[in-house]
Amino acid sequence: MSSSILTNASAMTALRVLESTNQDLAKTQNRIATGLKVANAKDNASFWAVSTTMKADVNTLKAIGDNLSLADNSLGVARNGAEQITKLIDTIKSKTTAAQEGSIDKAALQEDISAALDQIAEITKSANFNGVKLLEEATDVSLLSSIGREGTNVDASYISFRSQDLSFGAGGGLESIGSLSVLDRGESLLSSDTDGVAEQDMGPLQAQSWSIDADKFTFDTDNSDNDFQLVYSTGAATSDTSVTTFANATDGNDLASIMAASADVLSASWDAETGLSVNMANGYDYSAMTAITGAGITAALDNSTVYTAKAGQELTFNYTDEDGVARTLTHTLSQNITADQEGAQTLVNELNANSDFAALFNVRYDTTDSELKISAKDRDTNVTVTGWGGATFKDPGEAVKFDASTFTFDSDASDNDFTLTYRDASGSTQSTAIANVDSGDLAAAATTIQGLDYVKSATWDSQNGLTIAFEADYSFENLTVSAAGSAAMDSGTPDATGIAVEQKQEMSFQDAPLRLGEEITFNYSVNGTNKEVVFRVTGNDTATGTRLDEQDNPNRIVLALDAREVTFSGTTGENIASEIETALHPDNLPASFGLTSGAAAAGTNVNFAVDGDTITLTTAANGFDTLSTATTPRTDYDALLDNIEAALQTATNAASQLGSAQGRIDIQQDFISALTDSLEEGIGTLVDANMNEESARLQALQVQQQLGIQALSIANQAPQQLLSLFR
Repeated sequence: MSSSILTNASAMTALRVLESTNQDLAKTQNRIATGLKVANAKDNASFWAVSTTMKADVNTLKAIGDNLSLADNSLGVARNGAEQITKLIDTIKSKTTAAQEGSIDKAALQEDISAALDQIAEITKSANFNGVKLLEEATDVSLLSSIGREGTNVDASYISFRSQDLSFGAGGGLESIGSLSVLDRGESLLSSDTDGVAEQDMGPLQAQSWSIDADKFTFDTDNSDNDFQLVYSTGAATSDTSVTTFANATDGNDLASIMAASADVLSASWDAETGLSVNMANGYDYSAMTAITGAGITAALDNSTVYTAKAGQELTFNYTDEDGVARTLTHTLSQNITADQEGAQTLVNELNANSDFAALFNVRYDTTDSELKISAKDRDTNVTVTGWGGATFKDPGEAVKFDASTFTFDSDASDNDFTLTYRDASGSTQSTAIANVDSGDLAAAATTIQGLDYVKSATWDSQNGLTIAFEADYSFENLTVSAAGSAAMDSGTPDATGIAVEQKQEMSFQDAPLRLGEEITFNYSVNGTNKEVVFRVTGNDTATGTRLDEQDNPNRIVLALDAREVTFSGTTGENIASEIETALHPDNLPASFGLTSGAAAAGTNVNFAVDGDTITLTTAANGFDTLSTATTPRTDYDALLDNIEAALQTATNAASQLGSAQGRIDIQQDFISALTDSLEEGIGTLVDANMNEESARLQALQVQQQLGIQALSIANQAPQQLLSLFR
């Protein structure tokens, strides 16, 4: 090889080789230092992109795993809590069972029961996950359990479970045992027909309309002598009856036409399928309809089944809601309603089965006066019924009230004359004279008015004045003085209008003894004044009816119930009711309390009646603000044990469901862990360096580096030798 002083080709070659070796050596040393063969996108773009996506998924799965681990721990706490609650309820059950033994210390048992209930309440508060109360409320919970990838799309998977409600609050799973006590005597046995809500009279079921199927009629062939008789009541008493004959009906249509022309019938119609439908006038009540038979007469009528309403008929209820807005509720009958007590109860059942109706109203059939009654469901709202339509019912009629101060009477007490003007069922204006009313007292006038066939009731007292409730379809016009100089009266406009209200409440007593100190209370209000009558079980041979209070409150009285009469083991509900009746003897109760066995009078008194084990309190049509009763009857252990058993099952089911959810989370945790390991192994395959291979390469490159240095050194020696020739 030739030598040159300008160019050293050998050195240049050696240098290039050495630089390449150094680059490879640096790369190998970096792989050994980082453990990665693909550290960034320039190392291997496709491998780096895939591994980066996989690393992101791994990080997400690890976060999911951590969340599942937290959920698993929380569910474990909740499950253990539910299991502990189950054991505590079982303890409460055994304590309650033991409390039925007469000789045991119930106070000590109650302390244990109360402590167990407090512990249950603490346990329910301890189980929480991400703000969800696992034992205090029943809600659906979803946990992100995994992710899946398809190209650029990521699909999430969830584990869903339901938290459990083992709280004592209203609607809570353990509400029935939240205030469990073997000392108290359970809840009041009070029941109420109206719950203090204005109850309106819907009238007798057959008051206005009735019908008989077409197939019940048979007409003769000469079309001339088909005669029928209608029997109906004309007054307040069903015994006040009249009979009307409808003669020479050619067929059903003709019969309907003849009946419609009668003054006793508002309307009548005939249909070949539904038969004869009749709407009586003036609130008259249907009694019977028969065919008149005789020689050559073949007309016949089977009146064994009379309907007051047919399936498909619509009943419309008009009412004012709590916001004062007038609304309408319509119900379509699904079945025929017969004109008897059974039919009335069928109608009540059907209305109560209508969820929309039942949410607003109570309806019942009063067997005493054979009338349907309706009232608002909730006494705490202003929902009131203003009327109803349909052939089944009559309207409740109008009630008017005149304040006592409205009237002025003359002094001879004989010639106070008034005129009552009203509109009848047809809308015509009518008048009735009320003569010779006693001075300063309208009781006689009320009695006279009460006897009118279009008046439902009339009452008078010095505080409330005169109150008149009209029958259906009748309305008040005015009340005026008839004879000048005999009486005086202010404006004929009443000071209040409304529908007569009767309130009734009942209390029934169990066949079980009362305890010393136990109290039963009647609360009511007369003309806005609250009254309270308390009956207290008292020992020391205190006779029933003895007054026990300090007598410093004129509106509260405490009367004794002799312990000898109501605390013995064989005490019955009838014994208790009878003792209360004895305590309410007029000699024991001040007249100002207005609690009497006589008829209830508006704004004056409350009627009490005892029937077996039941005491019924009844107000008159007007004048009472409140009516309620309270008691602490003997504990019903059967009911308590039923409640405890139900609570035990609720807690057991809660523990089971929480355990099932925890088991699913455990399985998912194992799956996430295995999936993460697999992904990390795949990432390693793509980007991790093979340390054995890289170590061997390092050694080889280090040898190549030394050889390169030596080659470069040898290449650089040739010019030096050339220079030595010129020395």
